Amino acid sequence: MQQDVLVTFAIVWLALSVGSFMLFQRGSDVERKRKLWPIYTIFSNVVIGSVIIYMQPPLLMMMGLLAFMVPLTWLTIRSTKFCDACGHATRAPFFVKPPEKCSHCHQSL
Repeated sequence: MQQDVLVTFAIVWLALSVGSFMLFQRGSDVERKRKLWPIYTIFSNVVIGSVIIYMQPPLLMMMGLLAFMVPLTWLTIRSTKFCDACGHATRAPFFVKPPEKCSHCHQSL
């Protein structure tokens, strides 16, 4: 039973990875990327949080990890921008501020 749940988590994570690559790396529809990025980020972090809860670490560690994931999710969504010119995702290093130029084509965002 326990191995079945872990295999399910692994399959969901693999599907999220492939879907992310197909949509966010190869796709060219910038508006769809902007719309789906927050949903994808939140859902993938819910999957990670579910694995953390399932593994049942000590309560203090589990609460700390889950509490850490909330601002990290928000910062990831905030620091990722999609370029109108080329459609690539650009992330600001260290979540300082949202990027102003595309890292791929150097157009302003």
